[in-house]
Amino acid sequence: MNSNLRQKFFTGAMVFFIMVFFTPTFAGAFTPGNCTPHKGFGMKRHHVSPLGIWRNPKMVQELGLTDEQVKGLREADFAHREKRLQLKSKLDGLHLEMEKLFSADSVDEAKVLQVAQKISDLKGKLFVRKIESRLAVGKLLTGDQLKKIEAFDFHQHAKKGKRYGKRKHCRYLSKIEGVN
Repeated sequence: MNSNLRQKFFTGAMVFFIMVFFTPTFAGAFTPGNCTPHKGFGMKRHHVSPLGIWRNPKMVQELGLTDEQVKGLREADFAHREKRLQLKSKLDGLHLEMEKLFSADSVDEAKVLQVAQKISDLKGKLFVRKIESRLAVGKLLTGDQLKKIEAFDFHQHAKKGKRYGKRKHCRYLSKIEGVN
């Protein structure tokens, strides 16, 4: 009788441990990425441009930006975002086209590779736009201002997750809000 009770206890304990430790894993409760969803093929959805610092009055004050610098940053930010949105819309259209090609009964490899090349070209153009935005910041700010801005880690939220305050979503920046 005692061994039967012991066997039931260990069986129950094993079921309990399986339910507690393995079921949430299968349900996706412990997903990597600090609650930042990713678009297909490992593309991260967030992009942070230092051009957006003009939107944060605290940063404008800390950096000591002049009115001309704020105006230049604002104009460069809008131009950058406009170009980026145009490229992103084309990229989204190509992703849809790629899905259509793969969902067809017979996949046309030549067309798939052609669309993949177009997607690659657009991703390259987006990267160039990102570099151009960084260069624009370098042209508009002084050396001291650039050193101050380099001290800020714009991607800190992706590394540290929810540690810096209780925010509704993890993607918000902890030090600088309002940055694109």
